[in-house]
Amino acid sequence: MENAITAALSKQIVLARALDVAANNIANQTTAGFKAEHASFREYVSVIESAGGDPTVSLVYDADSYTDFTPGGVQETHAPLDFSIDGEGFFAVLTEAGVRYTRDGHFGLNAYGELVNRDGAAVLDRSGAPILLDPEAGPVLLSPEGELQQNGTPVGELGVFNFDDPRELRRAGGNLFAAENEGYASPRAHLRQGFIEISNVSPIAAMTGMIDIMRAYENAAQVIETANDLAREAVRTLTQEA
Repeated sequence: MENAITAALSKQIVLARALDVAANNIANQTTAGFKAEHASFREYVSVIESAGGDPTVSLVYDADSYTDFTPGGVQETHAPLDFSIDGEGFFAVLTEAGVRYTRDGHFGLNAYGELVNRDGAAVLDRSGAPILLDPEAGPVLLSPEGELQQNGTPVGELGVFNFDDPRELRRAGGNLFAAENEGYASPRAHLRQGFIEISNVSPIAAMTGMIDIMRAYENAAQVIETANDLAREAVRTLTQEA
């Protein structure tokens, strides 16, 4: 009974983590460029001292979570400063904490003419410098290769950065990712103007997954309740016989 309770509690702990991950995915299913997160669990066998029976019990633990970097679909916005990346790569922005990376290409201009993201962080060009645009110089046009033009004159080049292994990226809040090593400018980036990438979260799959997690959590709770009932009954029987 002790082993059953220990195993069920172990399962509840990791299911609570999985529930948090699923809830965050659902909350961001309409967030531009959001990448779904998945919990990854592992099994390990623990030796538990007991009065009798098998002293080992199979437990699970939250080894880590991983991000699904599969590109989401694209949505046309017609906004001239909305950009999306076809294929791999990330936009880079300069935050107070350093360079961060994102697939959210919903940009605008600040008071200084800098291209910025939703939170006001400067969007970087291929060389890692902020991009300056002139609000009075006419419409901004973006070529598929990332060149920005105003009145037919090149004014910048939107940076798209890749990583040899995207798994080195870690979530940094605000739909941004941080990396120990800076990304390298993609030589073959293909961009669209007037589009943004939508979240790659599947609403139906996310809701189904959350329901499955909640049912599994309830089943684990039932195991604990049953084991406790058996333990109480055993104590009551022994007390009556004494």
